[in-house]
Amino acid sequence: MKIKDLDQKKRVTNRLRRIEGQLRGVIQMIEDEEGVREIIQQLSAVRSALGQAINEEILCSIEKSTTKGEGIADKDMEEIREFLKIMR
Repeated sequence: MKIKDLDQKKRVTNRLRRIEGQLRGVIQMIEDEEGVREIIQQLSAVRSALGQAINEEILCSIEKSTTKGEGIADKDMEEIREFLKIMR
């Protein structure tokens, strides 16, 4: 599946840019020798944000498959299963 919806592309790229900014902030924290607790807290926030981005992509894929009016095609369902395997 490809991301064809322009609004979805914009949402995803904006979210990933925010995550990228968070990661740069963490790198700066490490370089500035800030406390491990604060660094771990920020890394946890990055992980959570990335998980949300992944979940949103999966949900968008499912929604697009089901809005075709025919339910989820076998090919699409197999791809969704692959997404879920990757997430484990």
